[in-house]
Amino acid sequence: MSGIVVLEDVIVPECVLAAAGASGKQRRKNDRTVNQGGYATVNVVNDRTLREYLVGVVAMEPALWAEIEGLYEVTDAGAYGMLLKDPKDSSVTQANGAMQGYMAGVEFGTPGFGNGTPLYGLRQLKKAASSTRTKAIVRTRPNGTPSLYRGGTPVTLGASPGNASLSAAPVYVTFVADSSQNVNSVSVGATTQVTLAAALSGLVVGGRLWLQDLTGADASLLNNLSHEITNIAGAVYTLATNTAGKTITAAGTGKKYPQPDEALTWAGSFYVPVQFADDDMNWDLVKPGEDDDRLISGNSILLIEIREA
Repeated sequence: MSGIVVLEDVIVPECVLAAAGASGKQRRKNDRTVNQGGYATVNVVNDRTLREYLVGVVAMEPALWAEIEGLYEVTDAGAYGMLLKDPKDSSVTQANGAMQGYMAGVEFGTPGFGNGTPLYGLRQLKKAASSTRTKAIVRTRPNGTPSLYRGGTPVTLGASPGNASLSAAPVYVTFVADSSQNVNSVSVGATTQVTLAAALSGLVVGGRLWLQDLTGADASLLNNLSHEITNIAGAVYTLATNTAGKTITAAGTGKKYPQPDEALTWAGSFYVPVQFADDDMNWDLVKPGEDDDRLISGNSILLIEIREA
């Protein structure tokens, strides 16, 4: 999680990028080596693509330059972040908008599908031409309220079963459970049997059951996690999780959240959180004259993306 606070009410004016021009690049970190025989190896160090923007490549009027100076001052030269609309990529459709599940604080499951858990992040899928391969890019700053979809059907924001809520930025999606039942018994072993007070409609073999609030010395093996279902007999669910020799006491609840066979997508536009890369901001008066005739250039103004997830 980034230690940079992003001022979400501070947005780089689109008129500045349009008038002053911008160039940029996508940044990754790989460890590249070439041996004496010329054979190369590459190891991925950071698999998250981050963006850079060089602003002011075209001379601008003083009024536009003042906009940049204002951003520089209110963010304390990059001590705080701000938001920028990427001039070449700032929107997502259902076709390339996906939700990525989280479990135990880390990404879990296939982007664009449920994983039996309540928490999801927003992703943009980048696809290679003539291939089915995709890469999920993190998007934490939707512009306005994104449209959420489950199995192609709009998701209602609210507190009823099956609804969802959006966190404050950086934005995550939290689903309300479709249904839940108390846990009546737990049988530990190479697989785990959990008996609920009643069956949860919609759960199938290959799906995932969420468990919480169980007790016992080893309850953390089951709590606040979704578990693969290998068999269902009424309200008895056999889970692939190995709990052999562990102490877990029946308590708490089992819940049904979006399942691995359910598509989770979103649509909307987004901002990129950025900060000034340097403490100093250089400028040149490239065209002198009266106030309205002057042109100012500051081609060393580098804005870098802030990683938030």
